Amino acid sequence: MLKVFLIEDAARIRSALIEILQATGKIEVVGFAEGQREALRQLRSIEWDVAIVDIGLREGNGLAILEALHNEQRSYGVCFVFSNYPSPALKERSLALGAAAYFDKSREIGELIDRVQTMAC
Repeated sequence: MLKVFLIEDAARIRSALIEILQATGKIEVVGFAEGQREALRQLRSIEWDVAIVDIGLREGNGLAILEALHNEQRSYGVCFVFSNYPSPALKERSLALGAAAYFDKSREIGELIDRVQTMAC
């Protein structure tokens, strides 16, 4: 099973992602967080293969999460950014901080799902 952790503060989006990802039977959503501190606490304490990271959160932001993980002397899973902010500068910064890809919530949910499902095969 591919273990996915969601960092998303919008309950509707989070619920939809959980339902779609787990429908394959090959993906398990092992947890979620709505803010930066909670996300980092959980990411550091559980096993995960993929983290889907939103940039805008209730508390803190996804860039700070990517930066914290990037700066640690520990190997983590793959991070995908899934954001409402399709800015080239944010995409560039996310990739520089170790994100494997950057997806626009308004247009690229299918691409994100496909990428995660491909990893589960």
